Amino acid sequence: MNGNGVKPNSWRGLAARLIPIIKGIGIAGLFVAGVTMTLLFPGLPSRQPYDLAVDDIAPEDIRAPRAITYISQIDTLAARQAAGASIADVYDAPDPRIGRQQVRVAHQIIDFVRVVRADPLADGDLKAAYLARVVALDIAADASRMLLSISDDQFEQLDRQTVGLVEEAMSGLVREGRVQDVTRSLELKISSDFPEALIPVAVDLASELVIPNSVLNQAATDAARSQAVDAVPDARQSYQPGEVIARAGEPIDALDLEALSALGLTSNALSAEEIMTAALTSLLSAALFVIYLVALRPAWAANLSHVRLVAGLFLMFLLAAQFLIPGQQPIAYLFPAAALAMTIRALAGLEIAALMAVVLGGMAGLIANGSFEIAAYVTVTGLLAAGTLRQGARLAAFFQSGLAAAIGGAATLIVFRLPTQIGTPDLPLLLGFAVLNGLFSTGATVVILVAVGGLTSLVTSLQLVDLMRPDHPLQRRLQQEALGTYQHTLSVVNLVEAAAEAINADALLARAGTLYHDIGKLANPGFFIENRADAGNSPQDSLAPAMSAQIVLSHVRDGLELGRKSRLPQQIIAFIGEHHGTLPIAFFLDKAKKEAENGGHPFDERPYYYSGPIPQSREAAILMLADGCESAVRANRPPTIEEMESVINRIIQQRVDLHQLDNSGLTLNDIQVIKHSFLRTLRGMYHPRIKYPGDEKPPTTPGQRVGTNRVY
Repeated sequence: MNGNGVKPNSWRGLAARLIPIIKGIGIAGLFVAGVTMTLLFPGLPSRQPYDLAVDDIAPEDIRAPRAITYISQIDTLAARQAAGASIADVYDAPDPRIGRQQVRVAHQIIDFVRVVRADPLADGDLKAAYLARVVALDIAADASRMLLSISDDQFEQLDRQTVGLVEEAMSGLVREGRVQDVTRSLELKISSDFPEALIPVAVDLASELVIPNSVLNQAATDAARSQAVDAVPDARQSYQPGEVIARAGEPIDALDLEALSALGLTSNALSAEEIMTAALTSLLSAALFVIYLVALRPAWAANLSHVRLVAGLFLMFLLAAQFLIPGQQPIAYLFPAAALAMTIRALAGLEIAALMAVVLGGMAGLIANGSFEIAAYVTVTGLLAAGTLRQGARLAAFFQSGLAAAIGGAATLIVFRLPTQIGTPDLPLLLGFAVLNGLFSTGATVVILVAVGGLTSLVTSLQLVDLMRPDHPLQRRLQQEALGTYQHTLSVVNLVEAAAEAINADALLARAGTLYHDIGKLANPGFFIENRADAGNSPQDSLAPAMSAQIVLSHVRDGLELGRKSRLPQQIIAFIGEHHGTLPIAFFLDKAKKEAENGGHPFDERPYYYSGPIPQSREAAILMLADGCESAVRANRPPTIEEMESVINRIIQQRVDLHQLDNSGLTLNDIQVIKHSFLRTLRGMYHPRIKYPGDEKPPTTPGQRVGTNRVY
């Protein structure tokens, strides 16, 4: 005992008990800090401000994170401007003195013209000069000459008519800036007995004497408009949580930018409420995990490395949610929450996996600005994935769980969107994303389980994954010794994998088999055109067709031998032997036929055909079709989609006619789906390749009938 009466062993025992607790508290603290920072970290999309200006294109659907009602300065200003513009100009009442003044001026001008007309000493030019000096008499030269040349009786008529027009016009309203509105109607007021020739002169004289008798009262106009503007109330704009402010791909207008600013989406400053929400969420989730782990799996939770692993996985998925979910753009529905549930199901059991799914769903809804739809979607997919996965399951079971998650996600979307969005184009897209989500979740689960120690027995699938590594010895040899063949293989892989997935074939097996289908070309890579930089200098040119054909045929035999030596699985080796089936080598067959015809000697076709067998699986059949279509499209370089489709149809029909697909298990519907898949994938894939004569006319195998003729 020490001085305090406590045994040293007791201290050590207490320390042994406290240290795990302290470490556990430390893990919980780090977990809380990690979740809080993940929810609030401003560099992530959920907190990243939108750096947008008017007319910029919205990068995604931007939704309101919360309910808001604010005064829209833009709408208010527009409404007030419209109210002010609706008020007409205010004019003073007509001044009768101006009218009387203009009538007197009309009399004075007419009297002056009368005096000029009567001047016996002035000639015509001098009289015209006198009239031109009258400031108020700005009329055309023709009218001036007519004033001097008409008779006295006509002049008196003109006098009366002109003064009458001025008097009548000025007795009405003539507003400032609207004089032409009055002068344009003067001709309509001419007396019916007035000489037609004098009408233009009378109208010209009267038009010069009509002036405004009502001027704009700017002060009264401004006062009226100010009163109308002041009567317009502030315009308010409202948004509900999740309501779209700007659609992805559409230009941002001033109103959108104002709404983003009002909601604080143009600034990454954190509010106290946001920080408090994130902290409380983190504490609550940590408390739930601790309670349930201790209550349900105490022995498992006693190993702190297990706890760290679970906490790390959760943080990893939460981080992924921060990148995928904000804004509720369609990509948010690809968030593979089911992968976390399946991983935890394999590691810690169903109960903890279900808890993880619920907590992650709640946080996903928080990240999605309070979206209950996202929360339900993430929770349902996680619960279904965990609930349908058996402990110690193999790869197929993971796919089944992924499918269950996909179905659950699609059902959740339908539940939320069926009442209002059943006819919108977004729903089918989101349903497709929900299905893809199940596949992504399965893939993510396998990767995670392999990374954390291979807790599941996935021998067959893992072998295939290992074979697909680019650094596999055979793949490395292709890259180094037959790069063209390797690139061709990658092109065919894209075709095969997409088509296999389209018809629900084993895409993993199809991809792995395709990667090795041409490894036999390693024995003589330079003989194959894809490995030659100059297609014009071909070694076949110096060889007989039969010898060239044998070299081409040997790539299958060499591939089978190399595959066995490399201990490739038998399923992969089958792709090597079956991808050409019993097809002919059309180029050399045609060449040999022509030489035989020209030489007049018998010809045996059989050495120009592959020995097969024909494809025995759907995956090998897809490879055969993809290999032929890729080669034909690369050789023909079709300039349009329609011509590309024609090439694909021709190649596939040749294989069907030559009975190459009889044992493959492909249905007619599968073939149609494969055609469409090839067309989608082959766009843009135009690589140089010899155009084989067989592309235009399908040859036949020895002993096979075409119509009624036997071809050898």
